[in-house]
Amino acid sequence: MSSTVLEAQSSTLVLDERISHRPLSLGTREISYLAFLTPLVLLLHGYHPFADDAGIYVAGIRKILDPTLFSVDSSFVVTHTRFSIFSHLFAEVVRFFHVPLKVGLFAAYALSIFAFLLGCFRLSQRAFRDAQLQWGATLLAAALFTLPVAATALWIMDPYVTARSFSTPLSLFALTACIDRDMKRTALWLVATALLHPLMAAYLAGFLVAYGLVSRRWWLGLAAACLASLAASAVIYFATRHASLPDGYKDAVLTRTYFFLAFWHWYEVLGLVIPLTLMLIAAYSTRNLVVRNLCLSCIATGVTASVIVACFVHPSGSYFLARIQPLRTFQIVYIIGVLLLGAFLSEHLRGKRTVWGVALLLVVSVLMFLVQKQVYMASSHVEWPFATPRNPWQQAFLWIRQNTPQNAIFALDSDYTRVDSEDTQGFRASAVRSALVDELKDGGVVAIFPELAPRWKLQRDLELGLDHISDQERVTRLRPAGVTWILLSAGANTRFNCPYRNSTVIVCRLP
Repeated sequence: MSSTVLEAQSSTLVLDERISHRPLSLGTREISYLAFLTPLVLLLHGYHPFADDAGIYVAGIRKILDPTLFSVDSSFVVTHTRFSIFSHLFAEVVRFFHVPLKVGLFAAYALSIFAFLLGCFRLSQRAFRDAQLQWGATLLAAALFTLPVAATALWIMDPYVTARSFSTPLSLFALTACIDRDMKRTALWLVATALLHPLMAAYLAGFLVAYGLVSRRWWLGLAAACLASLAASAVIYFATRHASLPDGYKDAVLTRTYFFLAFWHWYEVLGLVIPLTLMLIAAYSTRNLVVRNLCLSCIATGVTASVIVACFVHPSGSYFLARIQPLRTFQIVYIIGVLLLGAFLSEHLRGKRTVWGVALLLVVSVLMFLVQKQVYMASSHVEWPFATPRNPWQQAFLWIRQNTPQNAIFALDSDYTRVDSEDTQGFRASAVRSALVDELKDGGVVAIFPELAPRWKLQRDLELGLDHISDQERVTRLRPAGVTWILLSAGANTRFNCPYRNSTVIVCRLP
């Protein structure tokens, strides 16, 4: 009797590959559940439309909508838009529907959440025939929506809108089609991903190749593909190791500590090791062929990326491989890992144990909520469109937008985004005014586009210690750069005319 029960329980995890090749239906009920889950995810993980990378993307969208903006710093605003249609497409959609940008961003964020949940559910349908496991996987993905991907500076999904907000769901659609062995749909989703985010599409393509080889048991082909990636990386490393670098580029790229394993703490490295170890255990123990194939594909791509970074991405150079960030492949590894973990927990916490599963999901959700509150501690958890900002820096940015000329040029301390209360809110995206560069976000742009390095270094040096120098030195440094306004901390010593002040910052006119 016990053996019969055990077999019945384990059968839910068994999925013949021939079944997985048949596309599974998605009914009105499933769509309704996902639609209901979408606002819950938004409320749980928050929304910060101008923070972090969103500040870069939104500034680019504003520039496309109004080419007269950011006339003196346009290279830092639009360079990233050259290789992606995302900002251009977003601007055209906003223009076509005649909606305020804030409304468009909020709608896009909600849509990206729904698309991500849909992608997770569709992928779970391919891996598990039991609906409880499918929903368990999707619910855990919803709870861990903003889970950090090791120390790569990526989250599974961002609490704001960038190209990744849509390239990630499209990647899940592509993988689902690949499991179905529908090459036309796979190619379609892959191309769509590439149009939005070419770099993430490149790593997606590598994962799809790995999955295709694993599912066909072409082990020699898989080994050859991994070795070819290592060999290509070695060639690139030695060919570019002694290449000349633009002035300031090394300074910029070394601000990206997440590029280099040498800068990681030991516990951050565990964020790479533990997921791959768990997937190795799962691949060895499971009878589910799709799960096994997914785990082996994650191991192949994850180990290859880790070896490439360990061997060929060093603070001393070359920086070409650092720019393409091989560890970004762990984003899809983490998503798959979360889905498999959610299904595993659903399998073992069913029946009388369901209450424990619900309790665990609630604990994880509360923990993620508290983490996001801590990350953006000075800002509203959900920054609703048109709501008055709670963040004092955002309040100053809003005053600047409403009370200074559109052609004003601002200077801020180059490290202003590292101030805890600033919450990495983007100045250009919020204030809609030109500004000299900052260390963190503009430094990230320079790390990818080295040609901007000399200008970045020049402007960065002008702003070093801006809060702590004399007014005379501020004028001497900044006036030749065309600066007309400065933003200082509230404790800075100045006699300039400062028409705006709050508890954290002051906005002053440069004489």
